[in-house]
Amino acid sequence: MRALVLSLAAVAALAVTAGSANAGRPVLARPSLAAISTGPQFIPDSTLTAPKARRVLAAASYWGGQYTTATGELVTVYVSDSYPQDPAIAQRWADFLDSLVHGSELSKVTAYLAPLAEVQSYCGAEALACYSPRDSLLVAPGDAPTSDVSAEAVVTHEYGHHVAAHRSNAPWAAVDYGTKRWASYVQVCRRARSGELHPGAETLPNYVLNPGEAFAESYRVLNQRKAGLVETPWDVVDRSLYPTATSLSLLEQDVTSPWTTTTTTAYRGALPAGARSRNYTVATALDGTLKLDLRASTGVRLSLHVARASGTTVADRAIAAGHDSAVGTTICGQRSYRVRVTRVRGAGAFALTVTRP
Repeated sequence: MRALVLSLAAVAALAVTAGSANAGRPVLARPSLAAISTGPQFIPDSTLTAPKARRVLAAASYWGGQYTTATGELVTVYVSDSYPQDPAIAQRWADFLDSLVHGSELSKVTAYLAPLAEVQSYCGAEALACYSPRDSLLVAPGDAPTSDVSAEAVVTHEYGHHVAAHRSNAPWAAVDYGTKRWASYVQVCRRARSGELHPGAETLPNYVLNPGEAFAESYRVLNQRKAGLVETPWDVVDRSLYPTATSLSLLEQDVTSPWTTTTTTAYRGALPAGARSRNYTVATALDGTLKLDLRASTGVRLSLHVARASGTTVADRAIAAGHDSAVGTTICGQRSYRVRVTRVRGAGAFALTVTRP
């Protein structure tokens, strides 16, 4: 979603090719995953603000519209008037987007393709592309912006941001943290809390440790591998965020079978006079919000103790007879919690409800 920051080599390439690029009318590249360069590349991008997103399609001169792909998907593609008007080209871009791993969010995207100079007038002087989460608008070059960066690679990265923008990773924004399963596996929350990662960072040096960018780049890698192509270099974000086979598998699950809601489990038990406490282990495979609600029957007063697997106490709560009490915490890298229900006075039944991602 963020503007790709050009490497010095890419900037030099732009300077060398600027004269020839301005000599004639630009030609819109035909989209093909096979055309993605295997040379060094950066895909710096930026967040397109709402006012700028509105300005793109209000001020620009363009052609295109909604195209039906071979699989029946409807994809909206607009092309700058700087390129020749050829509906077949826009159709090929719609088909390219449909070829990427996607879900129902494909019908919501609007892709605007323009020469790099026009893209940068909207996205920023050092950006190769940008994306607006609010407007689902992807702005990217329609032809290779440098000798080392293909238009297809840039569009794939930006579409990764579009995927994240249409997924839930509550209580965090998936466009900044990545999608639920992927972010949990990569430990985005824990690493962000420790200062190792910087969700939402738009400028260097923290840009290279932005998990939202790592997600978009991992999405690019996923699509290249599924297409059987040589992977382009991992030059956008830190190497510590390079995907594993497991993280790519979870990312693909997040695209094709998104996490949408919490899971609730109810435990019912009793603490008679001879029993002191009951213990539970709550597995938490995904980061997010954990809530525990304990209700005591009229004959028993209870206490609820919640701790991380390390033993660190999360909460201690007293529950009067006939009442209930809720405890909430953020799961941030912990894969299980220990829960103990203790009889303080009297005897009787209780109900424990656990809600987790």
